[in-house]
Amino acid sequence: MKNIVTLSLLFCIIVSFTTPVVATDATNSAAPDTNKAKQIEELKERLATKVAELRQTQRKAMFGNVKSVSLTSITIETKTKDVKIELSDAVTVIDSADGKRTKLTLDDIKNGTIVSIFGEYDPSLDLLKAKAIIIQKEPPSRVSGTVNAIDKKEYTITLTNTAGPTYIVDIERTTKTMMWAKEKGLYKGGFSKVEIGNTIFVTGTAVPKKENRVSAIRILDIGNLSGVTPTTTPTPTP
Repeated sequence: MKNIVTLSLLFCIIVSFTTPVVATDATNSAAPDTNKAKQIEELKERLATKVAELRQTQRKAMFGNVKSVSLTSITIETKTKDVKIELSDAVTVIDSADGKRTKLTLDDIKNGTIVSIFGEYDPSLDLLKAKAIIIQKEPPSRVSGTVNAIDKKEYTITLTNTAGPTYIVDIERTTKTMMWAKEKGLYKGGFSKVEIGNTIFVTGTAVPKKENRVSAIRILDIGNLSGVTPTTTPTPTP
């Protein structure tokens, strides 16, 4: 935006200095004046072209999932629409998924990758010319509900709630569980201490290709709020 303003002001200044002046000396040579006027006109044309180019493109950032990948472009799916991203060898690719910035290449961008892209956007073509691509960590899934079933062999918890679907929560070795009780407050818990009827809040990641299933990162168990143990539905034996 500053570039456009600066060039526009310069353009106006040049125009102001090209206002015709009545000649007072007929003996002056017309050739130098003609060349000077031609140079000024050429400069005005170049400035006008540059201003038009800067107005046509604008710096922009976009966030979304990679929908398709080709040698020269990718298409990302944003919240509102699909946008084509133009690629070049000068694009910087950075992975920040693990909290550390690691430099990658365009070959590391795959379908389903979550990315933030910075570049020059051309609204007339609905095209973003990428300058930098940052691979993002998948946003965490957050689910909550009442524990309806516990599978101690598979290390899973089944959650139900009245406002949404039933979820299966996978307990991992790295899952951190905290418990809360009125008498104790917040304290460290574990999978073995979770009971049917308890209300829990889960932060985790969606399990690929498995609907309504979450791999738990953190669990907060606030106990049985209703005092009633729900009736579980027995799993049929195969």
